[in-house]
Amino acid sequence: MNNANHTITRTISLRTRWLIVGGLALLTSGVLVQLGRAVDDPSGSGFAAPPNVMAVTGQITRDSYGIYLVDLNNQTLCVYQYVSPQKKLRLLAARTFAFDSQLDDYNTEPSPREIRELVRQHPRLTDVEPPAVEPTTQPGGEGPDDVSPVDLNP
Repeated sequence: MNNANHTITRTISLRTRWLIVGGLALLTSGVLVQLGRAVDDPSGSGFAAPPNVMAVTGQITRDSYGIYLVDLNNQTLCVYQYVSPQKKLRLLAARTFAFDSQLDDYNTEPSPREIRELVRQHPRLTDVEPPAVEPTTQPGGEGPDDVSPVDLNP
């Protein structure tokens, strides 16, 4: 009986998780539609231009989901968590990445300098011309087109 209760609870938990993910996807779509309506077209044609905002749903912790919102115009990243029991969206973090994107190297391995040196030492195969192959003449023939077939089934 205890196993049956555990299975039912786990099934409900999985269903609940998928419902939350689906709800967040719908919420994200609604936010994007509203943001699209809020941006006016400078030409005055009456059509709304799509903003440079991306929203992606994802898992925040093992049991919670949220929305990652990236505003490319303001170079800002925001993370929202959906709190299921309260049916609310909570802002977890916000920051600008304007200065982050100006760094060439911070806390990464291998460094860009090391990668540049590896690329210099080992260029891509497409960057190197293949060696030229000279056509050879076959004995008794005029050239490479006058080659007798080879029997692969002896």
